[in-house]
Amino acid sequence: MKTPKPRRPHGRWTYYIMYEDILWPCPVRWEWENSYGGWLPFYYSPTLEFVAGDPLKATKVPGSKTRPLVKTSRIPQYDY
Repeated sequence: MKTPKPRRPHGRWTYYIMYEDILWPCPVRWEWENSYGGWLPFYYSPTLEFVAGDPLKATKVPGSKTRPLVKTSRIPQYDY
């Protein structure tokens, strides 16, 4: 009997790496690795290589519901 693999982590994920003294946010694509036995985050590095990263260092991007409220201030209109 085949054992089902666990669900892929949902949502948008980012992997931050330091390259040439710049912190680069790299979007993550989760792929199943049989040799590892789980989902691994793959990302394109700044050198455009498709690299596997450490799953514990992948960061989830918050959803759109957590957007800060932007209040527009009213500027009074004066007649000159």
